[in-house]
Amino acid sequence: MSTAPLTPVTYPRVIAVVGSSSNFGALLLAELGATLPDCQLVAIDSYPLLRPVKQVSAYRMEPNRTGAILTIDDIPEVMQLKAWDMVLDNRRLTMADVADVFHLESVDCVVHVGSLYDRSNPEQFVRDTENWVQACQLAGVRQLVYLSDIRVYGTKGENPIPLTERSNLNPAAEHRFILDAELQLQESFGSAGPPDSLKIAVLRSAMTAGPSGCSPATDELLWPAVASNRNRSIPIQLVHQHDLTRAVWLTLLHQLNGIYNVASRGVVRSKDVLDMFQNGTGSKANRSKSKRRAKSAAHGMGKHPLIVSDTKFRQAAKFEAAYSSEQTARAYCHSYLYGMSSGHDQ
Repeated sequence: MSTAPLTPVTYPRVIAVVGSSSNFGALLLAELGATLPDCQLVAIDSYPLLRPVKQVSAYRMEPNRTGAILTIDDIPEVMQLKAWDMVLDNRRLTMADVADVFHLESVDCVVHVGSLYDRSNPEQFVRDTENWVQACQLAGVRQLVYLSDIRVYGTKGENPIPLTERSNLNPAAEHRFILDAELQLQESFGSAGPPDSLKIAVLRSAMTAGPSGCSPATDELLWPAVASNRNRSIPIQLVHQHDLTRAVWLTLLHQLNGIYNVASRGVVRSKDVLDMFQNGTGSKANRSKSKRRAKSAAHGMGKHPLIVSDTKFRQAAKFEAAYSSEQTARAYCHSYLYGMSSGHDQ
């Protein structure tokens, strides 16, 4: 059986990460730096970087005014004068300033951490998504990778198992902004445009977790599923943080365009996750705290699992997850219990 050839591999020269001060954004910066030692990285966020990263130019924006580049944390000396002239130009503190940053740094790929990070102002978040696309187009960026998640499908009883990229989208009201942001991106998909037009890849990740914490989707869906199904073992699908960073890297490498589900191998049962916490390495008091947190969650998957098929992405990117859902759950549970025993609740 013949298959369509992969897009020729072109290594990115400069990658900008929007949302770089989040846990996942910081992890992504570090792993991109390790994987691509000759690639320049650009960090954009409203807050300083969580940890130092080599070969990075770090920009900060005023919170709640996406696009207004106000300070420069760390930038190569040769660009300082030109960059400050741009920043101090008070005629237009708009998204065009981000386009100027992309142009100044010769950015060819942008990764937007998306729903894994920003949920403080959903309406502004949706408006800004369109602005990021426009900034990429103005600066001649060749690819935008946007991280979405499975909440876009909604936790409905009629959901098929597995969900594919063509399944109906019916998110809960509080998650509608995730779908609205995706719709802004879909209007700009470049599959029908010229070869040098902006390619946009949307990665709908399963619940993301790992040693450094979890995504908002995991926090909202995993705990209720564990707490409400102690006597009914609901299947749970996760994706390890390191697998998701590798998925982003492969998306950049193959210049993918379109929507893709990303998940780990297999599923883990809610009862098994509960056992991981109850039998974990924390004290009895910490395990009780975990249990109370799970019981206090007000919404989640309930009796309706969210299981996706990632066949499309595995074929397009030649991707195989290194961690199973069970291994991912165990890594997160152990780090969560350790964090509480150290006085740091993730």
